[in-house]
Amino acid sequence: MTTDWNRMFDEVYLRTYGQLIPAANAPRDAEAVIELVGLAPGADLLDCPCGYGRHSIEFARLDLQVVGADRSEVLLAEARRRAGDGGGPQWVQADYRELPFEDASFDCVTNLFSSLGYWGDDGDRQAIREFRRVLRPGGSLVIETMHRDALMAIYTPTSWEELPDGGLMIERRTFDHERGMNVSTHELVEPSGNRIAAPYEIRVYTATELIGFAREAGFEQVACYGGFDRTPVSRDTRLVLVAS
Repeated sequence: MTTDWNRMFDEVYLRTYGQLIPAANAPRDAEAVIELVGLAPGADLLDCPCGYGRHSIEFARLDLQVVGADRSEVLLAEARRRAGDGGGPQWVQADYRELPFEDASFDCVTNLFSSLGYWGDDGDRQAIREFRRVLRPGGSLVIETMHRDALMAIYTPTSWEELPDGGLMIERRTFDHERGMNVSTHELVEPSGNRIAAPYEIRVYTATELIGFAREAGFEQVACYGGFDRTPVSRDTRLVLVAS
């Protein structure tokens, strides 16, 4: 399958996930991340990829110096719109496999809401190496993602959700066990009946695999939890990896 990320992460994403994710999640997540890694006011944080800015904006509201980086200019434009005028995050268009920042620029890097897996093992290893490079000594990387054990416990070949505007989001998926890939078609059905489909693949890692990537990148302290509150990771939770 050929994945067109420019098609997936554009207005289709905003009109599906952008409508469905509860607005209250981002403030709660941002506060929990700050507590989890002990960030002080004024700390430099890179949110990457930042998508349409829902976490970046909340981190800035909590007195951090925030850079939100993403490949998609469409999502960055929405992030700028949501942030409005004033002292919000700095927005940068960038691929996380080759970050345009100096070494040791940040106190924390966040990679949230299943934002790894789109470039395969080699691309994700490179991304984590880049996150390590731009962190200051003692800085923390926080990855929050679906993991393979949890996905297999809830896996369904088709799911759909009604959208607030009267449309429908449909996901059709199969799992390639040999490659560890979730092979999906993400489809928006507009209220008019018009359909827009975006096929994609995402590598779904085990906790063991992501811990290995972090250690290969040079992180010495790596821990995994089932949430930002340090609950144990299990097949019933998502995965939060903290590395420093």
